[in-house]
Amino acid sequence: MSSDIPTNSPRERFVFLGSCLVLAAALLVGMAREQQWGTRWVPLHLLSPNADGLRSGQEVRISGIAVGKVQALQLQQDAQVKVTLEVQEQHADLIGPDSVASLGQEGLVGDHFVMISADPQDDQPAARVAGRTLPYEQPLAINNLMHRLVDTQTELQATLRNTTRLTGRELPATLQSVNKLAGTVERETAATTPQLQQTLQKVSSTASSAEQTSRQVQQLLQQSQPLLISTLRDLKQVASSSRRIMQSLQQLLGISVEEIDSGKRGDH
Repeated sequence: MSSDIPTNSPRERFVFLGSCLVLAAALLVGMAREQQWGTRWVPLHLLSPNADGLRSGQEVRISGIAVGKVQALQLQQDAQVKVTLEVQEQHADLIGPDSVASLGQEGLVGDHFVMISADPQDDQPAARVAGRTLPYEQPLAINNLMHRLVDTQTELQATLRNTTRLTGRELPATLQSVNKLAGTVERETAATTPQLQQTLQKVSSTASSAEQTSRQVQQLLQQSQPLLISTLRDLKQVASSSRRIMQSLQQLLGISVEEIDSGKRGDH
């Protein structure tokens, strides 16, 4: 029994080679798209106090869209970290004098990326952006913040426990003291209320009597004042008339005042 062994024909070989070439071309196109071959890049820089959250190959985003990547990190003589970025030339006009770089993150545990705030410039050539050092805002230290939050929560819980313990121990005694004080005040008020009422009545009657006496004195003064004034006026007139009569008698009798005075002294 004989078996036929198929032989590769030239057509099949050409089909196989063509498939390999197409696959290689697709692979090259995919790699070129992934690596962005042929794209013109604009270099940028930023200075950071440290390299926390920064690494080579990170995305650079503007308005949430990837427009470049982190090229390299280099430690400077002053211990700062110089970060070199590459941004696509077609998006270079979105970076202006007010643009600021910062570090972003996908969610809470996602990858970090460099975010540049947009400051669009009309018809800005890429050469004006190339080599610019952007201001960099250092991200918050999440770990330190979480530690402080945990410490604050622990202190708050301890304070609440102490407050609850103090309230449970001191509040009943305080309420009991307040209750005793209220009872004492109520008893003292009940005992002193009649005496206080009597005292107030006496004070009221005394004030009423004093007010009545004052009114009577005022009325008496008002009534007697004209009489006193008239009597004093009459006495003044009588004294004046007596003086004039004495002077007339002296002139008629020819007696001087000195003789009258000496006669009075001789009688004595």
